[in-house]
Amino acid sequence: MAWSGEYPAFVIEEFIKNGGSPVATQRAFRIRFAPGRRDTVPDKKTVYRWVSNFRQTGSALKQTSPGRPRTATGPENVAVVRASILKSPRRPARKHAAALRLSDRSVRRILHRDLRMNPYKIAITQKLKGSYFENRTNMLFAW
Repeated sequence: MAWSGEYPAFVIEEFIKNGGSPVATQRAFRIRFAPGRRDTVPDKKTVYRWVSNFRQTGSALKQTSPGRPRTATGPENVAVVRASILKSPRRPARKHAAALRLSDRSVRRILHRDLRMNPYKIAITQKLKGSYFENRTNMLFAW
């Protein structure tokens, strides 16, 4: 469940007021917010994480993960792909990827997630004439 800003603030205050007891904090949470019988309350791990984050950074918000930064979908590549698409919009994404020296998957990810563009293929079809409908209905009734 995504907790709004009011909940972590209350939990941290109650945790400190209750002398570091997560169970007493959960009881106070139930009394204060009166969730439904089957609704969740912050578990012990969540309470400890919020308090730990607050003590380290002064905020109960989630810390950014120390994982590997995204390089292929960075702002520079997004700008380059956007310019390339605006320059020649009918060109396939594969050709853009080859010209920009990016992987096909990275270009498609940038197009979909960052630029909010969806892939499509132009299908060439033959023009339908008005007489086609009449011929088809006549054939159906001829049987």
